[in-house]
Amino acid sequence: MLLVIQEALRNGKQMISEGKLEFDIAWDGRRIVGAGIHSSRPVFASRVLEGQPVAEALKRVPLLFSVCGRAQAMAAAAACDAARGLRAGEAVQQARERALAGECLQEYGWRLLIDLPMLLGEPSRPGELADLRRRIAAADDAFKWRSVATAAVELLERAVFDMPPEAWLKLRPAALEKWLAKGAAPAPRMLARLRRLHLGGEFGLLPWLEEAHLPGLAAAMDADAAFVARPTFQGQPAETGALARQRAHPAIQREIAQHGATAAARLLARLLELAQLPAQLRDPAAQGIRSAAPHPGTGIAAVETARGTLLHRVDLAEGRVVRYRILAPTEWNFHPDGAFVRGLIGCPAKSETEARGAAGLLAHALDPCVSIETRVRRA
Repeated sequence: MLLVIQEALRNGKQMISEGKLEFDIAWDGRRIVGAGIHSSRPVFASRVLEGQPVAEALKRVPLLFSVCGRAQAMAAAAACDAARGLRAGEAVQQARERALAGECLQEYGWRLLIDLPMLLGEPSRPGELADLRRRIAAADDAFKWRSVATAAVELLERAVFDMPPEAWLKLRPAALEKWLAKGAAPAPRMLARLRRLHLGGEFGLLPWLEEAHLPGLAAAMDADAAFVARPTFQGQPAETGALARQRAHPAIQREIAQHGATAAARLLARLLELAQLPAQLRDPAAQGIRSAAPHPGTGIAAVETARGTLLHRVDLAEGRVVRYRILAPTEWNFHPDGAFVRGLIGCPAKSETEARGAAGLLAHALDPCVSIETRVRRA
């Protein structure tokens, strides 16, 4: 696998994130009683960066990934800055935060307007995103990002919230329930349907990683090469993503108290973040990029992507990369004993089709960055 990646990089080709997740679902005719995950993701692909000059490695990082390339580039830059004892200036930091918010906007829009409708039998609407995606791809300064924000507000009002996103964020609990019950837009209809499925649960959420957390995670990557494939926080699998980030929001706390930490709660958390992204594009306030230097020459960065927290860890010496490790959100959320596996077990399913559909919906809620394949066997 590494030789294939190296050859592609030498030829200047854009890499597509290879591998997939294979789900083995055990179903007893009434409910799902077991679930296993096999991953063929190339989690050690970052090793091809080792031995490269820092500047060359930073150019190559986005070429390794077909998904969340901007976030990967921001994480690489922040980790290398930390290893060299540098701190990005305010203008650079704001540019990086805007790039992250723009990528999250695109990813959330795709999931909400294309992927989830297909899973729930609603018509997908790829055309809604075409103009916004063009604007995001061309955005390279504050003025263009503000233009993206204006276009995003118009799209979200028309296609998602049926009102300006700022107004939706201010809805009181009763008004939010009325919006959901009315179902004037696909988003509330899909949220209501996910509520009825009672799919998922909370099995430990990754906390917001402050700079003080990062040296410990860097040490864990040092101690166990397999940590990036099966990560844990304080010895336990942990879920990352919108639900983890929004856990303290009153709307999420009410949702969990009344309906549980289901796929619906995860969709609601995404909607909360989606509604806030235009403001972040105009005036970056959220600190989605944190970094630390556990030792001289070592840097680690945490970056918030649409799928969750992305970690890059690097060792530098004499201007070259000595060691490079990446821990992506997919490895947190699809840990063999993590949120996907534990959230499926016990889920009612009257048929193999329902069991397969439940796996697809929960996988969507946890949002892997690769394709999935599901097999259902009679237990």
